Amino acid sequence: MAQKKNRNQQKPKSEIILAEERFQNCIVKRNALNDEARVLRDERNALHDQRSKVMEEIMKHREAMKSNSKSKTKHQNARNGAQEKAKKLIELKQQKREGTKAGKSMKDTVQALHSEILNLEKRRETTEMSIAKEREIMDKLAILRRSLDDQEEVLLTQEHLDAEVSELDVSIDTEFSKADEEHKSVVDFARLNKKIYKKVTTIMKEASHLSTEADKKHKEFVDCRKKADNQHAKAMEMLDTLRTHKKTASEERQARWQVVKDHRKNIKEELYDPKKLENVADDALQQLMSGGKINL
Repeated sequence: MAQKKNRNQQKPKSEIILAEERFQNCIVKRNALNDEARVLRDERNALHDQRSKVMEEIMKHREAMKSNSKSKTKHQNARNGAQEKAKKLIELKQQKREGTKAGKSMKDTVQALHSEILNLEKRRETTEMSIAKEREIMDKLAILRRSLDDQEEVLLTQEHLDAEVSELDVSIDTEFSKADEEHKSVVDFARLNKKIYKKVTTIMKEASHLSTEADKKHKEFVDCRKKADNQHAKAMEMLDTLRTHKKTASEERQARWQVVKDHRKNIKEELYDPKKLENVADDALQQLMSGGKINL
């Protein structure tokens, strides 16, 4: 039973087999880690690709916002220009109105001069008077007519100012209407950019999330590659050990084989020495001649 038990006992593994197993184990682990690293790399690259597409969308929205801002600024300038023009027209209108205030009293004056001239002419035509008195009335009429001409000219200017003031009112209303339209466009572009900004903010969160996930995958990839490199270094170390063991074993086999060869050579020299063979043959012949037996 003891002999049977000893036969079943496994023979201890040699250093070469142990080194080979360790080397293969490191290679298997390294390859598995490299496969895992490739998967992590592909996942990281896929996340980067997704983020790139999201960033392209963000850039399109930003270009749209930039274009809208330019249009908004253009309408703002037009609105401000219209408001400024209306403001200047209002100032001009106020200046002209100051002149038209005097126009009302001027009209009354012209009417009063007309009435006085008519009364004097009627009096001169219907009343008997001396030549001196008539001359006095004529002189007075001449003065009144000259004054009437001057006042009518002034009144005409005032009436022209009144017409200009009315035209200014129309122009002021036009400019304010234009300013209102431009302001409406400014508000529309501002609302549009606000809407796009909210969308960009949401997309930016997605891009940030993709960047975070990509960074995690990259860190895992780097860690995995480091582990793979470590296993590769161990494998190379075990490969050197394996080669050393194989070299030692080979040298030992060669040494043993050389011992065998030397031993065989010695035996051959012992057995096939001509002088020894000749002496053996002589002894055998004498043995036969003496009637003895030959032992080979």
